[in-house]
Amino acid sequence: MIVLRPILITALAVLTANGQPASSNPTLHQANSVPPSSCQVTVRPAHPFTPPTPYEVDATAFWWGTEKLWTFVDESAIWRWSRHKPGHEHEVQPLTAKLFWMSVNYHWQAEPYPSLTVTGKRLDGSAPPLLVQPANNAFPGPGAAMVIGVYVPTPGCWEITGDYKGEKLSFVVWVEPIKSTG
Repeated sequence: MIVLRPILITALAVLTANGQPASSNPTLHQANSVPPSSCQVTVRPAHPFTPPTPYEVDATAFWWGTEKLWTFVDESAIWRWSRHKPGHEHEVQPLTAKLFWMSVNYHWQAEPYPSLTVTGKRLDGSAPPLLVQPANNAFPGPGAAMVIGVYVPTPGCWEITGDYKGEKLSFVVWVEPIKSTG
């Protein structure tokens, strides 16, 4: 089972992302989309973080952080966004993204509902606060992860920050509206 764990983690992350509507899947960005130069999105560093085994990430993303707290960031750093329907402005659904966070200090048996908080701040203008779901255990076992769903209330340049037991990690993404095809 330990040999299959990395494959299972990668497959589940891909399936989770692909099973989401386009509006809630940060990895399904539109072709030819490029963040504006005014939004300094997080890019793959020259020497990206390498987590302990059994964690793996696919070629469209990279690990970001330290062993105390890390996540993966999509290479494009673009998230797709759709407006809430009238009367549903304070609901987290539809998700803009599901964020997976890992830490060598996270033990899913002792903490099935992790003490992870995620906040967001729009960097290029004012915006209501990021809406988040409670953190949950994403993968039990040696490749344990924490997951939290977020809804970004407006398009723009956003800094997303995770905080797990005082260890903070931030990254910047460009959030753009879904363009209609009709």
